[in-house]
Amino acid sequence: MNQHSLRVLELSRIRGALIDRATCAGGIRRLEALEPSVDPAFLARQHRAVTEIRRILEDSDLPIHGLPDLGPTITEIEPIGAIGSGARIAPVAKSLHVVQRLQRVLHERNEALPELWGRARGLAPLPELREVIDRHLDPDGEVRDNATPVLRKIRREKDRVREQVNALLRKISRSLAGPDADPVLTLRNDRYLLQVRRDRIHGDGGIVHGQSGSGQSVYLEPPSAVPLNNELAELRSAEAEEIRRILAELSDAVRAELPSLAHNERTLADLDATYAAGRLSRDLDAIPALPATEGEIRLVRARHPLLALARLGSEDPVVPLDLTLGGDAASLIVITGPNTGGKTVALKTVGLVVLMHQCGLHVPAAEGTKLPILRDVFADIGDEQSIEASLSTFSSHMANVIEMLAEAGPDTLVLLDELGVGTDPEEGSALGKAILAELNRRGARGIVTTHYGALKVFAHETPGLDNASLEFDRETLAPTYRFLLGVPGASEALSIARRLGFPDRLVEEARSHLGEEREAIEGLLRDLTDRRRELDSKLAELEVERASAEHAREQLDRRLKSVADERARLKQQALEDARRLVDAAKSELTELLDAVKSDGAGGRAAGRARTRLGELGKSFDRQLASAQKEESAPARPASVEDLVAGTRVRIPSMNWKGVVLSPPGSNGKVPVSVGALRVEVPVSALEIVNGGRNGTSTPRPERAATTKTPEGTTSFELDLRGRTVDEAVGEVDRTLDGLVVSGGSWLRIIHGKGTGALRGAVTEQLKQDRRVKAFRLGQPAEGGDGVTLVELK
Repeated sequence: MNQHSLRVLELSRIRGALIDRATCAGGIRRLEALEPSVDPAFLARQHRAVTEIRRILEDSDLPIHGLPDLGPTITEIEPIGAIGSGARIAPVAKSLHVVQRLQRVLHERNEALPELWGRARGLAPLPELREVIDRHLDPDGEVRDNATPVLRKIRREKDRVREQVNALLRKISRSLAGPDADPVLTLRNDRYLLQVRRDRIHGDGGIVHGQSGSGQSVYLEPPSAVPLNNELAELRSAEAEEIRRILAELSDAVRAELPSLAHNERTLADLDATYAAGRLSRDLDAIPALPATEGEIRLVRARHPLLALARLGSEDPVVPLDLTLGGDAASLIVITGPNTGGKTVALKTVGLVVLMHQCGLHVPAAEGTKLPILRDVFADIGDEQSIEASLSTFSSHMANVIEMLAEAGPDTLVLLDELGVGTDPEEGSALGKAILAELNRRGARGIVTTHYGALKVFAHETPGLDNASLEFDRETLAPTYRFLLGVPGASEALSIARRLGFPDRLVEEARSHLGEEREAIEGLLRDLTDRRRELDSKLAELEVERASAEHAREQLDRRLKSVADERARLKQQALEDARRLVDAAKSELTELLDAVKSDGAGGRAAGRARTRLGELGKSFDRQLASAQKEESAPARPASVEDLVAGTRVRIPSMNWKGVVLSPPGSNGKVPVSVGALRVEVPVSALEIVNGGRNGTSTPRPERAATTKTPEGTTSFELDLRGRTVDEAVGEVDRTLDGLVVSGGSWLRIIHGKGTGALRGAVTEQLKQDRRVKAFRLGQPAEGGDGVTLVELK
């Protein structure tokens, strides 16, 4: 990536924010070297890992804190025969403890955190090395007293001799005490001595090891203390030798695992850097951008990352940016408008968000943001004149532009602030047009800012380019920082000058120098901006109404589902109640049959009755299971291809379930059997239930007589053949109830000719039924005397 652009866009400040959130030296070093990547696979893995860190931070934390830096340890111990200090070796155990905790936590959640677990799985916990270091060294690197039996014995002996020499010196000090000062016990050059005044020493007082600064006192080792101090010196030497031997063994053990430890360091540094990225994502409420394979840059409510960081916890939020480059939108955008209006912030927002994405970071934006993987980002922002290099503002800008034009292409982003500035406006505009045209020919994505009116016209007239501006409130004479695509901005220099206190008289004089054409153009731009604001306001109102309607629909759906659930519950309850009644009836009948059998009569009949009862119970169980299965099965709209003989369907308008008798006819209607009722309904009025296929044999369709009913109505057919008179009358009554509820108007009753008993009973019932408007026997083509056609009120 272009290093000049990374500096201009202040990627280093993003690195700094990440470093502040890292926990170990390895993670900090990794973040200090953070650079944008162009490897799609790496970036996809990194974005997933950061997302998983966010998932952890929602309810807990990653146990990565407290990692020591093993770099100095590895350097010190790596040479063959080198002996590391306890302070260098102890951190190895501390690091291995962190590895153990990390692996345990990530393994427990490996299904939810596959990317992090994939990295942590390769860590080497080295339990034997960790245990041997913990056994010999404390966390500060001091060798423990019980590290070895030899060391324990030496230190106990040291304590005994030290106590002896101290007791002896305390006793001697009492004999050397004077009226104005007592001897003081002290340790000098690892020997226990008495600091005593010269005038208190008599005869062979002992060995003098020096004197105080004033010369009035000396450091005296009494003769009786010499053997004990010598013994202590020997014990110290033995202790040092034993410690050296222990550290040598530990150094050898660590050296044997240096490759694994070095691998751990790299993996832990990577995990710590990812942890810092996850914390930054949480603090910025950031999201992983969707991949844009066609090079499209789409920002949805994107916020300038550095401004968002600076305002964490503030009640003054950053104004978000919605912008699209490429795809169906223009590839180059020309932003115009007043100074301090937010044009440069918009440039940096786009550039920094793209760079963060290619660093494997989440971006401060909303869902729907899409970003490509770009080969390079070029940015020329700010005044980079250089006296030493003899470069003016214009020259420094042109040097950057020349480099950009040489490298620009479909996989690059170009950000140019104040295009053509620093020279004659007419020539600057001409250069700006040529630069934009060349970038457009190369297919580059880009955003430029300018004050030149000619570039607004050029962007409007050139395919692939578009105008934009940042909204300016003329009532308050202050920017709102809202991005307006398709609307060029007015410079508003005179309005801003007036707001800053420039004399009104001079403002009007300046306005008179603009010319009528320029004033008209500026007025047109202001009108466009006002109309855009009105349109946005109306769109916002429509969005509120749409959201309200959507909410109402969701509430209605929930209510309908609640009603359906309650209906299913009641049906299930009714079935269970019926089952209990059947069980009770079976129990009573069984007792009666047993009584009959015990009387010695009807035993064979009783056996047949019991067998029939068992069959009825099994049949009821099957019906109950089938009803439960149908209640749980989801329904879906029927299609012509679904509707073959035997398909199970539902008529939602009447909440009836039935079986298709045959495919749809030429009239587009489907014959459906609902119990004894035969119905013809349109395909659109049916739903497929329980997978669509009937578990039982496909029903045999009856031969239907031709019945003429009013166009567009649904015809219903009830077949009573084989029923008794009482059964037929009850079935007709129930069917008429259903038709009245569902709005049906015609019914074809098949009773057959036979003895005429069924026909007579149906006729008498229809005469007395107030729901019936008229009825008649069928014509020969309709089934003749074997059918009755009924018209309902």
